[in-house]
Amino acid sequence: MSDLPFRRAGYARTWRHLLLGLLMVLPLLAGAQSYMGKVCMIVTVTTRDQGPVTPERFAVEFEVSNLGGSTYSAAGSFPSSTGEPMVATGIATVVGGDIFFNMVITEAHADGWRDTGINRTRLSLATMTGTFYEIGHDYNTVSRTYDQTRYTAGTVELSLSACQR
Repeated sequence: MSDLPFRRAGYARTWRHLLLGLLMVLPLLAGAQSYMGKVCMIVTVTTRDQGPVTPERFAVEFEVSNLGGSTYSAAGSFPSSTGEPMVATGIATVVGGDIFFNMVITEAHADGWRDTGINRTRLSLATMTGTFYEIGHDYNTVSRTYDQTRYTAGTVELSLSACQR
């Protein structure tokens, strides 16, 4: 029999007890999150793949929870005229005088297109304004084809209240 620590008698029992203890504590740790409320982000798209575009403006309402310290979760959606609502979920963290968001954005269209995007947003805490960019890649479930990679960028304004609809 090997005398490696993880094969010794009693070692497995200790790990089982530690794992059981961890499983009992996890729900308590989850309770450490605190719901902060709704915020409204006004997004203005100013650039797409080919360059500058006529600005497009829309509002995204996020539900925000503090995960502890300077880390937050954000989840929201906004209506789309071309399919199901776009859904955005991600994490935000405060670094210095800025908030950095990293989000995943998805949307399904009736014609078979499935859109995905990775978004990075940086907001100044002093002005509650900033910039964003999103890089996306879409797939058509009907034709089994991908489109070219998508790029979108622009500005954002954050309001610490729910969006007015």
